[in-house]
Amino acid sequence: MIGAVIADDHAVVREGLRRLLEAEGDIEVFSEASDGREVLEEVAKHQPEVVILDISMPKLGGLETLERLRSAHPAVKVILLSVHGDRPYIQSAVNLGADGYVLKNGRVGEVVSAVRAVTRGGSYFSPPVAKKIVEQLRTPERGSSEPFSILSSREREVLQLIAEGLSAKEIASELGISTKTVEAHRTSVMRKLGARKATALVRYALRHGLIEP
Repeated sequence: MIGAVIADDHAVVREGLRRLLEAEGDIEVFSEASDGREVLEEVAKHQPEVVILDISMPKLGGLETLERLRSAHPAVKVILLSVHGDRPYIQSAVNLGADGYVLKNGRVGEVVSAVRAVTRGGSYFSPPVAKKIVEQLRTPERGSSEPFSILSSREREVLQLIAEGLSAKEIASELGISTKTVEAHRTSVMRKLGARKATALVRYALRHGLIEP
């Protein structure tokens, strides 16, 4: 049996994925998660072979979660599931070591194909994603400002929570740090991104898949 953990902030998507996978007979969904922090807890608890991870989730996004899974559970295969087929998302996913990247508007059986491919030691990228990867190799962008190259892990957390509308006090409570530390991270993020207003941070987070519209 192939053990899996499903992560998506929409219950109906998780239910659909569970039914799709378990209909195969040799795939068992150990548990589900609705945000990145739950994913880390469930993977540590169940030790699945594969994690199917939505790229845009609250509290801790899919890309940030992928980076942490790679560090804490390097043997676990990770398939990103997303509506986004834009180059910055794909570039970040590949750079962080995703085993697969499946578009939500693809064919129904793609998730199953991806699970089978990665658990056999391969990889799986939806055809439009694979095309973007080839384009990236042919014409690499210079001076990329994608968040995983210029922001620290904590700064990305703070950026996501700011973009989700939390106040400095709420972010401090969520992360277990002081309000002063939150403000310091906010200042650092704005400096690194060249942002002068919070609205610029929200636009940046949207553009790079840290939050959904």
